[in-house]
Amino acid sequence: MMLNVRVQATLRGPVEHRMTARRLFEARGWEVLTAEEEEFATVRTPDGVLPGEAVRTSVYTLGIPIRQNASRRPERWAAQEVEDLADEAHLDLRPVSAKMSRRQRREEPHWLACAPRSTRSGLWVRRRFNAERRLGFHDTGTVLYGSREEAERRAGQGCVRPPFPRRVTVHGVMRRGRAADNRRRELKTVALGWAGGLLAIPAATGPWWLALSAWVAWVVVVWWCATTVRPFVRRRRILGGSGPDPAASVAPRARAEGEVVVVHRHRRWEAWLLALVICGVLFVGTALLVRIADPVTALGIHLLLAGSLFVAAGIRQLVRTGDRRPFLVAVFVGLLPVAAPALAGLSPVLFTFYGAAFHVRAEEMDVAKAWQFLASVHVLGTSAVLMLFSLACWGYMSPLLRRRSLHLLRPLVALTGAMVLTLVWGVTVLDGASEAGDTAVWKWRSGRVPGDYYGATPTPVCVTPIGPLEELPMYGHKLDPERVYGSFGAVGSEVTLWDPASGTAFPVPSDAVQVFPAGEGKPGASIPRACSSSTG
Repeated sequence: MMLNVRVQATLRGPVEHRMTARRLFEARGWEVLTAEEEEFATVRTPDGVLPGEAVRTSVYTLGIPIRQNASRRPERWAAQEVEDLADEAHLDLRPVSAKMSRRQRREEPHWLACAPRSTRSGLWVRRRFNAERRLGFHDTGTVLYGSREEAERRAGQGCVRPPFPRRVTVHGVMRRGRAADNRRRELKTVALGWAGGLLAIPAATGPWWLALSAWVAWVVVVWWCATTVRPFVRRRRILGGSGPDPAASVAPRARAEGEVVVVHRHRRWEAWLLALVICGVLFVGTALLVRIADPVTALGIHLLLAGSLFVAAGIRQLVRTGDRRPFLVAVFVGLLPVAAPALAGLSPVLFTFYGAAFHVRAEEMDVAKAWQFLASVHVLGTSAVLMLFSLACWGYMSPLLRRRSLHLLRPLVALTGAMVLTLVWGVTVLDGASEAGDTAVWKWRSGRVPGDYYGATPTPVCVTPIGPLEELPMYGHKLDPERVYGSFGAVGSEVTLWDPASGTAFPVPSDAVQVFPAGEGKPGASIPRACSSSTG
């Protein structure tokens, strides 16, 4: 990338050092833009020093062209080049300042270095190569600034072309533009692969005309994907240099001077193979999933994959900013569903909100440790998904919020996002558990055993007192041996019974009653109306 850095340097020494410095500047291709040199006296000084040996200070403004590998820190690289020159030539030359000449990039014409025109005998091959050359398929990646004659002097006769499209901003920074193009191609390839996978749903489940249309669309998507990934599978060839290359014709002047021209040739069959792999794997996997499960499940998995890509890209943007505070806040918020119940002495929140529909506390449910672990994993998993989604959204919004006009809105955006995430977490976890409890109560009153909810299943039971019913401590409640109650098991020395008629729960000492299952007790089975037949 032939851009200049303006370096201001000071030189102290006799006139011989000035001549040496100018000669070295010309040998390295550095342009002396301005020179402020003190004039030497024409007579001998009072100290007896000759005019040519007197030490004077000179200030030079140098135009140093930067290399392609120095495009990230060009000012530091140019200043280091001046220091290296001073050390090699033993000169008192020191860089004072270095600044990019931005005006040159915007005002001067620029050209793209490319392979020379083809002179092969085949008419079709020659025309195809020249057409690809005009479209930029054989560019070397070097941008030359200045007149066309100067650009051809650097790259070789006939090895430069005007940029297409003809905008300076497009080719201002070649490496950054190429990286942005690659990101767009990657995004486009992922989108095409996802579209090819979705076409398997109508191809596997639809009628013959819809399946045929899906196959035709899939072929079009594969062709589009092949044209998109073609720049990724191109072959890099070096023409010119010291060795001969009879396969192509290079400008004689460029080859005589030992210059190198990089030519990129696309491999179409490799692009088609890569496109078939990308679209074919998702297509076959989706078709098998549709056969095994249903189209709704396959569509849900595709949406999950799309969401994971969205989250991964957003977190990548946030990581590149180097700010650790969003991650620390996200981890702290993600651990709140575990820390808050532990500090308050509560059981997992799912059982708390599920048992609220039966007026039963979570501590009164006999739930196995494995089910408690799975319930905690569910809560943590939901919190982790929302946390990652919030980090991804913050990563997408961080470039916008870094602007000076919107910087003050960051606390407001963070507070609004935290409120929205808390609301979504409450609706997903807490309301889900409450809704499951209300559904279980409705099924029970409909005469069916409700489904299992992380091991907390209200089982229909019949209760028979061991001693006299009047001596049984009921704490203000009345026990009916003929009625079917719901029980979540015995915890400690008590059994909590739920009365479906009144909707209330009360504890009973486990050593004072006998508890028998009523009916089958399996989810979906019918609940007996009374306990006379089961206890008789």
